[in-house]
Amino acid sequence: MPSSTHTLEVPGARLHYEVRGRGPALLMIPGSNGDAELFDAVADLLAGRHTVISYDRRGFSRSTLDGPQPTGWSETHADDARRLMETVAGGPSQVFGSSAGAVVGLALMSRSPDLVTRLIAHEPPLAEVLPDAADWRAFFAKVYDTYLREGTAPAMRSFMAGTGADSLERPADVGPELMGRLSGNLDHFLRHEVRQAPGHHPDLVALDAQRARIVPAGGRDSRRHFPYRPAAALAVRWEKQVVDFPGDHTGYWSHPGEFAAILGDVLAWPGAKSGREDVDTADG
Repeated sequence: MPSSTHTLEVPGARLHYEVRGRGPALLMIPGSNGDAELFDAVADLLAGRHTVISYDRRGFSRSTLDGPQPTGWSETHADDARRLMETVAGGPSQVFGSSAGAVVGLALMSRSPDLVTRLIAHEPPLAEVLPDAADWRAFFAKVYDTYLREGTAPAMRSFMAGTGADSLERPADVGPELMGRLSGNLDHFLRHEVRQAPGHHPDLVALDAQRARIVPAGGRDSRRHFPYRPAAALAVRWEKQVVDFPGDHTGYWSHPGEFAAILGDVLAWPGAKSGREDVDTADG
């Protein structure tokens, strides 16, 4: 499915975003890989029924930083998502966020609940909702310290081994351009996100009030790994079942066909309607 590429000016950054398809809008928020392209295969499969908006989060890949950065990690990224929804979707829409993108989605839901008709929160790495939160805070602080002392590669080895990311599947045919961007994103992730995303304190009171419109989700193959546990904890809190998607933490990349089928079913559940059936695009 062809996509159109655009930029949106936001405070301190220029966001690269892509739009494909027609129908009710769906915003897809990437995790700490930061890159919209990892959603391409799923977005193509959903584009027959939805206008799919995907983007590189600020500081990652093609979304460049420009000037002083706003304070507050979750507030800043949630505000970027809000601006995309208001500018591109033209109003309320469904949201899919994975990993740190799910943390952003939860922050968006708590701050702008009238804008999110449904949030699918796929493996948000929210250490603060776990009983062993202090241990995880110490772990991510150690990863950051390793990055400062020894560099990117040792820090990523520690991060991946400790979270289960060392066993992630990925497609065999990843192109050099995408791999170059993903490798280039590691420094930004370690400097600005490895502590901030898991250390985010969600507004659980605000989220409790919206729980009917939040879908905790995880990967079938990552149930024993750290990122699945917060989704399970939120599901218990809200007396829900975790919706399991194929694959692991990046199942949208490794199993796009089955992933898109399940996501399409969830998007069709009753109770969520987008504000506009047709979406215009806008360059910032």
